[in-house]
Amino acid sequence: RTTRNMSTATDVVYAGVEAGGTSFSVGLAHGTPDNVLERQSFPTTTPEETLAAVVAWLKDRKFDSLGIASFGPIDPVPSSPTYGYITTTPKPRWNMTPVLKAFEQFKCPKGFDTDVNGAALSEARLGLHRQDKYPISGSGSGKDSHHHIGSCAYITVGTGVGVGLMVEERPVHGLLHPEMGHICTPRHPADVASGFEGSCPFHKGCIEGMVSNGSLASRLGIPAEDLPKVPDDHPVWETVGFYLAHLCTTLVLTVSPEVIVLGGGVMNRSILYPIVQRTARALLNGYIASPVFESDEAVAKYIVKSRFATEKATPGMVGAMELAKIALDHHRSKH
Repeated sequence: RTTRNMSTATDVVYAGVEAGGTSFSVGLAHGTPDNVLERQSFPTTTPEETLAAVVAWLKDRKFDSLGIASFGPIDPVPSSPTYGYITTTPKPRWNMTPVLKAFEQFKCPKGFDTDVNGAALSEARLGLHRQDKYPISGSGSGKDSHHHIGSCAYITVGTGVGVGLMVEERPVHGLLHPEMGHICTPRHPADVASGFEGSCPFHKGCIEGMVSNGSLASRLGIPAEDLPKVPDDHPVWETVGFYLAHLCTTLVLTVSPEVIVLGGGVMNRSILYPIVQRTARALLNGYIASPVFESDEAVAKYIVKSRFATEKATPGMVGAMELAKIALDHHRSKH
């Protein structure tokens, strides 16, 4: 009763699940992945309780395909016995959780990937970055039309740090999926002086261990819920910008994406964007011969915030819908 028969491109309905460490959101999009018309969120508690709430919401609705964009690490390899699992997450009770299996009652094409890979897809395919280039066929050439780009990095900074990559219009997979939030990084002089070594339970001073919500709370000696009260002129934001700039320059030097998008709860602190942008440009020190690094104004159009600005159509939710669309397109191409 879930799958609708013979839906056309204009009346297709996608279901998406954005599985986050703080909350799970589920919704429906009509026609295109960014046309999200229904959305509901549930707190991330235990796997049993959270997944049951999402499944119950979906049971009352009809849709053509389902996309799940999940916090990780996950197993995205279809031939693996743990495909569809959240694997070695530090989040209590979610280690080795078979997320995809919870939705097996829905007999429709399904896509499963990381939340950040989904967000990278949504930003590249449906965002308005670099809109002077790569117009979608048939979309027109006006400034208000949607354009896509071939490569994108999406960084989320919040409970953890995740990086999604899309290259040649496809999310990056290999051994598993990118986990660049856990790369090693030089320590900021302020952290060297204070002796702060980071909070990651696996690596201590990786990017996530230095800039996640928990890391900031630990460094400042305050509860995480008090972080919004920290003033914009506090030196901790320069420290955060330092680490995120190192992450951005690593992406530039390894993947060379056409745009880098920063999102997540920590990035609601808007003063971080210019700090990251100018610090990344300084770290590259003229090595990359591209117009985007010729001035602070230019790099501000390269390292950017998300263009999705509605409560329903967030990068993660639209990314889940993109995964649903890919799954449906793949299914139809075989039949």
